[in-house]
Amino acid sequence: MRLKAHIESRVRKYVSANVVGRVAGAAHGGNAVLYTAHYDHLGIDPDMKGDNIFNGAADNGTGCGLVMELARAFAQSPVKPPNDVYFASVTAEEQGLLGSQFLGMHPPAPASRMGLDLNFDMLLPIGIPRSVNLTGAERIDFFPTVQQVAKAFDLELLPDPSPMAGHYYRSDHFSLARVGIPAFSVDQGDLFAGHELAWGEAQMEDYVAHHYHQPSDEYRADWDFRGNAKLARFGFVLGWEASEQAKPIEWLPGDEFEAARKASEKAGSGQ
Repeated sequence: MRLKAHIESRVRKYVSANVVGRVAGAAHGGNAVLYTAHYDHLGIDPDMKGDNIFNGAADNGTGCGLVMELARAFAQSPVKPPNDVYFASVTAEEQGLLGSQFLGMHPPAPASRMGLDLNFDMLLPIGIPRSVNLTGAERIDFFPTVQQVAKAFDLELLPDPSPMAGHYYRSDHFSLARVGIPAFSVDQGDLFAGHELAWGEAQMEDYVAHHYHQPSDEYRADWDFRGNAKLARFGFVLGWEASEQAKPIEWLPGDEFEAARKASEKAGSGQ
């Protein structure tokens, strides 16, 4: 069988900004912490009839709201965080992680000083989670602290439910990991307070089937944001703990991002 095809590509150049904020820490050494979330979505489809606005309320208005609340909490804390804390709303995630890729190439502080990136992407406001998926956290030496904090928040750490999908390489934390910065996303699991596991699985399946990357991903009055608040507190404590580590957070020996981390540290030391 032979196939002859003609494909036309159109390239459109445009400018879209990352928005980055900083709360100064008590020190400005290593282990600065970065919180990220993408604020873009798919825009407007002029060829679609009816509602053609892709609001992106859950994906990723939830993550952006959480990062803004973390920034408020750190800024209003009567005690300064041990090191600098940065907050980034990045653009063009839906177009291929372009905004976070630029952020990784031009971090707000030298990559060798960045201790951890915590990314938040699509946290459904459907109740209080009893489990989280932190794929990639097990690849860094900060993981024992992650386990302790998760236990304190009554959050079971779940393995990646579909490793074949390569989720670690499909969200903004990957752009920071590829330049050596320890990074992972905080994702809710399927177990929620007051419900069986099957209920949470059904909620996620319904969202993916009917609302993911659709105009119907919009705010609903019956959303329950208590879980988002819990994960914000969880992220706050993780970031604070990372900021006060005495030594730089490192990838485990042999990890694919270890070489990039060592290269950034060598560059940071001027060697």
